[in-house]
Amino acid sequence: MPPDVWVEELSDDTDSRSAIVITRPPDLGDWKRFVANAEHVTSFRRFGLAPDLDDDAYCTLCLYRPGPPPFLPNIQELVWEEPDADVFEYGYHLLGPKLKTLHIGQPPSDSLLSPFLRSLHLKCPQLRHLSVQCRSAVGPVDPVASRAIAQLQHLETIDLALPLYDDALLHLATLRSLTVAKLFIPRSTAIHERLLEANTPVFPSLTVLHMSVIRYEPFITSIVNLISSTQLFEVQLCAAHDPPGATLREFLSALTNSPSGDALSSIHLSFPLPSSIPLMRSLNALPPLDHPECTLNLTSLEPLFACPELTELDITSFFLRVDDEFVRTLAAACPRLQSLRLVPPYNAGRLSEVTLDGLLPLFRLCPDLTDLALPLNATLPMSSVAGGIHDSQLVTLDVGDSPIRFPDEVAAFLSAHCTHPDLEIVAARALEGDNSSDHIRSRELHSVMWDQVGRLIKLFARVRSQERDHWMTRSGIHSPLDDT
Repeated sequence: MPPDVWVEELSDDTDSRSAIVITRPPDLGDWKRFVANAEHVTSFRRFGLAPDLDDDAYCTLCLYRPGPPPFLPNIQELVWEEPDADVFEYGYHLLGPKLKTLHIGQPPSDSLLSPFLRSLHLKCPQLRHLSVQCRSAVGPVDPVASRAIAQLQHLETIDLALPLYDDALLHLATLRSLTVAKLFIPRSTAIHERLLEANTPVFPSLTVLHMSVIRYEPFITSIVNLISSTQLFEVQLCAAHDPPGATLREFLSALTNSPSGDALSSIHLSFPLPSSIPLMRSLNALPPLDHPECTLNLTSLEPLFACPELTELDITSFFLRVDDEFVRTLAAACPRLQSLRLVPPYNAGRLSEVTLDGLLPLFRLCPDLTDLALPLNATLPMSSVAGGIHDSQLVTLDVGDSPIRFPDEVAAFLSAHCTHPDLEIVAARALEGDNSSDHIRSRELHSVMWDQVGRLIKLFARVRSQERDHWMTRSGIHSPLDDT
């Protein structure tokens, strides 16, 4: 529109976006110009602090613009994140028949998602990529939205935190174009039985599968057993409640025995749901730890050792019991690891059974490992580094709230193996964990010591390098570059 119709008002608040305000009612000529320019818009993104229309401007453009909808007739991508309820609903007017990518996030209320989802099959029949983030950990159950999603015939990726009914799940599982499925599976489902009766390939083209549940049920294993894709490389399972170790072992066995077993490169397991961890930490909410059947140890996680192509493993649970033997077995079975995270949901002062010596198999057998998050017991004596130096490409070592006694000795040990110049030691700060006063003081003390380790490692590595250069010179060994 002409410059005299709108103005950008700058905000004094650094946390607020500036607003584009309409200064006078647009006349017919202004609308014609707007409609002509709107036809050239193929992507619209509303998120962050970039300048955007104010509430009244959206109202004017969406409700008073002459001509038939949609607001932007040729839009193919829409990213809509808006915490203001009055503005959020206007995103509905941007849905159009050519839309292929839709992301909706940060709704003021999950109930405001319903108008979008219920009309997707009518307004966006060509939709290929759908992502919906809910405000709560689990979105509302909406049968009308499920029926709409069941009629989207061209979906390639879906990321949905809302529970779906069986008809929608059956449609997605048999959709040949679907390559990425990130779904919340309700407890009261018979989808595995429906899939058996369908007599058609299940997830035939799937490459990424994320499943979230309230409580792990046996039918999840049944669904995994039915997957026919040979290209599945990333799997994530999240549950609000910790599953029994034997049940999780069955799930992992089904996964590693699937047609994609040899292709699996990324596995993420999180108990509880990641979105609930901040609330649990604020409430000091620990699950009842007197359930040995939920323990995740070498036995329950053994199927993972049948994944030689695994490059990324992330397990989050208070019931995780990792020791030096587990790390040694994992390093030998999965030498291609690049990222390894074996951590509790938050720091709660539990003493790890992994020692510094327990890291040696990772340094020796996993040359591509760059990111490691693993609580340690760094108070125990460690082996001599003499004769056992192995260069590691580790860039990040996250030790959480690991206790430590002698920073200089720990630094000397790690500097013999962790030689990357950008190595960073990450330790939990005082308030990064539960609210126990003893644990807060402990984290404060240990984080200072781990910071000292980080500084000393760089110093020791430099000294070792100078020593090597010195002895190479005395031995008459020189670099080929010296001859040029």
